[in-house]
Amino acid sequence: MNIQIFSSHTFFKAVLLFVLCFVFVYASVAQTTPAWHFDTYNTKNSTIPHNFINDLAFDATDGSLWIATGGGLVHWSKKDSTLYTPKNSELQDYGIKCITIGQDGDKYIGTYGAGVYKIDTEGNFSHLKVPSQSNKNAVLCITEDQNKTIWVGTEEEGLFRIDSKFKLLISVERIAFTRVFNILVDKDNTKWIATERGLYTLDNESRLKIYPSLRNQPINSIVFSPKNELLISSTLESTAQFFIDGKKQKSSKNVHYQFRTMLPVAEKNQTLWAASLSGLSLLDNESEWTVFSPQNSAFPSSMVSTLAQDPKDKTIWAGTFGQGLVKISQLKNLPEGEFRLGTTSIKKGEIVRLHIGFERATAIFSDTTGISELVEFMQENQNIRIELAGHTDTAGDASLNYKLSQERADAVKLYLMRNNIEASRIETKAYGGTRPISNNNSEASRQKNRRVEMKIIE
Repeated sequence: MNIQIFSSHTFFKAVLLFVLCFVFVYASVAQTTPAWHFDTYNTKNSTIPHNFINDLAFDATDGSLWIATGGGLVHWSKKDSTLYTPKNSELQDYGIKCITIGQDGDKYIGTYGAGVYKIDTEGNFSHLKVPSQSNKNAVLCITEDQNKTIWVGTEEEGLFRIDSKFKLLISVERIAFTRVFNILVDKDNTKWIATERGLYTLDNESRLKIYPSLRNQPINSIVFSPKNELLISSTLESTAQFFIDGKKQKSSKNVHYQFRTMLPVAEKNQTLWAASLSGLSLLDNESEWTVFSPQNSAFPSSMVSTLAQDPKDKTIWAGTFGQGLVKISQLKNLPEGEFRLGTTSIKKGEIVRLHIGFERATAIFSDTTGISELVEFMQENQNIRIELAGHTDTAGDASLNYKLSQERADAVKLYLMRNNIEASRIETKAYGGTRPISNNNSEASRQKNRRVEMKIIE
């Protein structure tokens, strides 16, 4: 028997070779695997009035986002944001459960207790109460079909449709089922209805049929894939199940199949996003699930309520229960010498305007989105030093503007320091109104000049 004895020097070389190979393989994977970035908007850093987000809808006409929250309805646009509540509008309920935008641009809003509202393209409100004994029945979903008929699913009173003049809620079905979670319209204008007693279809002749294999099985959500496959999430006796064209999929140890919303996409290596009780779930082309949650990523919540995709840039947005709204961006690897601030690529010496808001004529923050991104940037790039520059518009006294711009730059620096960023890595400068990026002839242009900028200096 031959016994080979390795010297300590030989053993060290073998270990070193193994480590180098591992590092090389890891680096190769890291360079080819895209990263995901999550921007969170909530009551602390935005105009969103409540951190429970129930539904999202993009207006294709102007790219704006409508947000149904537990504290009112929010309209986000590139120009500004508007909050609708019982205090400042005709809404009679703070709790907004669902929203859909019709083909003509009208908004249809379902509430927890005040029925259905319509906001037309001129901003006019109309209101219909849900006929029920309590008169406070929750609206769970609203859908417009190809004939522009509006369908309403409720918590206790079944399915309704709205007449063409928005004058009457007409009961369609409350015997076969009473709770409607989701209404889907296919290419033939057939309505697919997810209920607590199974999956039903309603054709153009008002014939109601049940999907046989799912009889008496609660259906959480339904959607058609880009391949026109019917995707179904259901729960039977506390066991969540997922079906593709009626075929039950194998259970996954990573993802809980009780989906509140499913969002199919036709992107490379992506087929379906799902709002899951285990976090944000992504199904790839290989039928593998990835779950994003606070335990394994920067995604802030394990309770995801709704999803929507921006029709223009295809960005995915997720609403959560308790953590607000999250924008999901897929990031590509950057070339050497470039750094990532949020979703923006920057180089040394480049000036970047930070997304930061201040209360009028003060250094008190009204929006800290850009500072949160800056904290993350400084934590990820430990050797970088930056300059923060404060600017104002030209209105008022020049010396006071200079003082205010210094205070705002210092406020950002203090925020970073409170998040364990060393003061020696941050320089501040004040410019007052001496370096405008826009004219000062209107409020909108003056607002652009009231800013804090950042650049990498080392």
